[in-house]
Amino acid sequence: MDEPAFDIYSTSSGLKQICNPVRQRILTELQVKDLSLTDIANITGKAQSTLSVHLDKMVKEKLVSSRDDPSDNRRKIFFLSSKPVAKSTNPSDEMMKYMHKTILDSSGTPSSFLKGLMRSLLIGLEAIGLAIDPAMYEVGSEVGKALSTKVESTDIEDIVSELQEFYEMHDLGEVCVYTFIPLTIIIRDDYETNAETGNKLCMFHEGVFKSVLENKTGRRFIITENECFGIAYNYCKFIIEPVY
Repeated sequence: MDEPAFDIYSTSSGLKQICNPVRQRILTELQVKDLSLTDIANITGKAQSTLSVHLDKMVKEKLVSSRDDPSDNRRKIFFLSSKPVAKSTNPSDEMMKYMHKTILDSSGTPSSFLKGLMRSLLIGLEAIGLAIDPAMYEVGSEVGKALSTKVESTDIEDIVSELQEFYEMHDLGEVCVYTFIPLTIIIRDDYETNAETGNKLCMFHEGVFKSVLENKTGRRFIITENECFGIAYNYCKFIIEPVY
């Protein structure tokens, strides 16, 4: 019998493994928007009494929190107070072979091998059954927070220009502006990849750009990815739009 799939969330008291399908669904929906108990019941089709038991436990485990509804103080609004970082996936011998190939193909120069090693770590985790796409976004966000102290511009286009130079200097990929309205960028990398690894790299880049832009401008941004590494493309394509 197969083990149930699980999700891993980071809370203020440590990592939590979630296997219960109802709790997984609630947490997934709360990643999109804050919800009342009635909203969650309508989405999941579960009785409010059943959901209350789950929500009480998730509040105690610091996975979710609640606040009073400003329009009705008898009702609570639930929101995510944790961060998704990983989920289980099926182990793959093919992915492990791809990891070996990546290591061997990367040997030759220290910079090439280091880049290949970092890719291999991502592939290897997927190969043994752990997908860390959400964690890559969070790591990218923290990298972006650090990089924002080095970025001098506060204008959106100039910030992107500085990030272009930084990416080129450190061999992180080629950043190209595809259109200005809406601002659309492409991050191209000629290093061999596949769909699984590519998606993680796109999540990392999205986290970097969103964090730098928000830290330097003081505004919120929505970044939409519509083309990704390894899925018929050798680049990530992002549409960047400020929230007004």
